[in-house]
Amino acid sequence: MANTNIFEPFVFETGTAGDNRAGGDRTPKKPDRVLAGSLSPSSTKLVNPLALVDTPLDSTGVPSIYCAPCKKKFSSEATFEAHLQSDKHKKSARQAPSSSLPASPKSKSKLHPVVQGALSSMKKAQALATKDPAVAATVLWNIAQDIAQFGEDFVTRTVLDSALSCMQAMDANTDLRGVKGSPGAWSARSLLKTMLECQLARARLESRSNKQLAASLYADALCCYLGIPIDSLDIAERDRNPTKAWALADQLVNSIPRKFAKSEDIDQATGAMEEVAAALFAFSKTESNTLLWRSVAITSMAHVFALQKERTDVAFLAVRRLVALFDSAGLGHFSSECANLVIDHHMQQPGSRAMVATAVVNSLRGHDLVRASCILQKYNYRFEEPWSRFLAQLVGKTADADTIWLSTDAWKLWTQISNANAACDRHIYDLIESAVQRELRPLMWY
Repeated sequence: MANTNIFEPFVFETGTAGDNRAGGDRTPKKPDRVLAGSLSPSSTKLVNPLALVDTPLDSTGVPSIYCAPCKKKFSSEATFEAHLQSDKHKKSARQAPSSSLPASPKSKSKLHPVVQGALSSMKKAQALATKDPAVAATVLWNIAQDIAQFGEDFVTRTVLDSALSCMQAMDANTDLRGVKGSPGAWSARSLLKTMLECQLARARLESRSNKQLAASLYADALCCYLGIPIDSLDIAERDRNPTKAWALADQLVNSIPRKFAKSEDIDQATGAMEEVAAALFAFSKTESNTLLWRSVAITSMAHVFALQKERTDVAFLAVRRLVALFDSAGLGHFSSECANLVIDHHMQQPGSRAMVATAVVNSLRGHDLVRASCILQKYNYRFEEPWSRFLAQLVGKTADADTIWLSTDAWKLWTQISNANAACDRHIYDLIESAVQRELRPLMWY
């Protein structure tokens, strides 16, 4: 990951060549600060954060980590973080008074003054959460952005969770979004946009230490934003078939209730799909195969969604990511299937013909004549070229044991084709020439 700011997209390595983004200026931007009501977004007044709750001391006199809602103390931050994710804690937190704050695992002297002031503002915002979640969400969201840079993950996590709780309350009840036209009001669009940013920030925070939890938060964030059931992503893992994954993606994209008419919203949706898919694939290397196929499903959705919104360059980049994803996972035979997407939708894109040629050559290298033949038949029906005719002839003669085509004859024909098309894409011709010389000769000896 090249970025450590949780309010900007994280870049996960997937093996994709070239630029990681496409479609105009896709430079990550910091979330907009939201101003609402008369409350200041944050405060730098020096306060003692440990005074906000009854924080017990251990036998050495050092403050232990204490959960006020559950009235329990913990010896390490790791065990406390695990406790925060438990159903028992979440139930206790919902029933606790809004002013309850879990104590920071650091002593007062170790906290930055801005963080100390933010805790004071957080307490005031939590007191408002039930009565006015619109103002509380605004304050808490701005506090989270103020303090994240100081590396207090424990405090940032608590603020983000509190802000998200207020946003979810507004999402469930439109009456809680504030008076329309007032400074503190939330529109449906701004609420959905900020909820996604809040959930993604939470997932990025966890990705530093708990990849399993981060993967769950990433998937939840995207599915909540798009309005699709998260379990539907697991159908791809059950089938483990790229063609079925593409059909599933088409079905899911068409079921998205939101229209995404504005360019900014389309950019946010495609950007979220790109980041979540890359994150799940990166985590799949150490967690589970389910994450790999969730990544395939989401990348396929990004392709379908971009095509529907006429972002063909973004859609083509999604296909390239699928190829890189399958290759990195050791599923090269699946990456060759992506040539069908290229032939159907992206032959006007630079490098599209090279992708098709590579898919055919890789299929031949793997002695998968059926796959190579299917790709060539589809390609030659619409875009027949000298190199594709040669490969089709190679596949046909190899599959027909009664046809004699010596390697010397094949090489002679290829030399003639290559010389006659010297001005064509040399990458394609160099690829095929190298394969014929080194790996495909055994296919010609009959």
